[in-house]
Amino acid sequence: MPWPLQVSIPVFVAAGAVIWWSGMRLPVLGERVAARAGIGATALGLFVLAVITSLPELAVTFAAMLGVKAPDLALGNVLGSNNFNVTILAFLPGGLAGGALLRQVDERRYTRTCWLLIGLTLVTGVGVLAGRAMPPGLAAVVFSLLIVGLFLWELSSGGRGTPIPVEGGREGSGPPEGRETARFWLYAAVVVAAGICVARAGNEIAEHEFVTAGGPVMLGRTFVGTLFVAVATSLPEITVAFGAVRKARSADMALGTLLGSNSINLVIFAIGAPFLMFDRGRSGWSEIPPIHMINVVVALVLTFIVLAGMRTKVLDSGRAVARAATAVLVPIYLVGLFLIYRGGTG
Repeated sequence: MPWPLQVSIPVFVAAGAVIWWSGMRLPVLGERVAARAGIGATALGLFVLAVITSLPELAVTFAAMLGVKAPDLALGNVLGSNNFNVTILAFLPGGLAGGALLRQVDERRYTRTCWLLIGLTLVTGVGVLAGRAMPPGLAAVVFSLLIVGLFLWELSSGGRGTPIPVEGGREGSGPPEGRETARFWLYAAVVVAAGICVARAGNEIAEHEFVTAGGPVMLGRTFVGTLFVAVATSLPEITVAFGAVRKARSADMALGTLLGSNSINLVIFAIGAPFLMFDRGRSGWSEIPPIHMINVVVALVLTFIVLAGMRTKVLDSGRAVARAATAVLVPIYLVGLFLIYRGGTG
């Protein structure tokens, strides 16, 4: 039974607030667990915190794919969240802000990560363009397996980094306390439940016809997923990135969380897309509209800018160039949103 708009909007806002509230606590607990295991700052950001902060995207993607049967909303959430995460680099506070952050990270490690993310995004773009024309089973196998395979290859070849101390625990001090573990799983369950509500409410908002002076307007799943749902599910990444800069003074942890989460988000969609075949006989790749190529192109451009900003260490004027590169993240992101709105509403 469809939800009326008077229900969908409050549910969306409330569930988004719950994701933010729980999402802020998940990374803190995960960080302590990783520190006790002796996991370094780079690996902590790229893998541990990235996985934890991607739980909202996981919940929303699978809820959109399997619950409301809306792969368009799911991919909009994933790509929109990725683009928003990268744009956040322009707003990180303190001495590591802007281009300075890109010049203080482990350039070699994150150059690999950027190229991995570019590769995953390119495969996703090809899936958007070719998925509709291919047999559903073949599309699911080719694109999903390729994305997962690329990610696992990078995961197997990545280093652990240098262990870092974490407030509230001592690195290598043994297993986490049972109460912290229980709290972690409780917050994870809350995020999943809230993610299901966000997906359902977001889908209802996307399909609602708003009455305007120019006639009825439907926001559409692509735009709602790219902006509203994506921002809601990106709240944990934002929290961790700001905390990494303000408290830990760790550019590696901040950038690693954002880029690592972006890679995992694409893997989440790739894993979820084939499951739609059990219900419709068509994979998620078969039902993605071409307008998502705007999101894909924006994601590629933003990632290339981050890559270029890190490479400015070799330039005499590198700091100014890096800051200029970071500054253009925001207008590119906004232009992409505008194009999605123009092309996805009706």
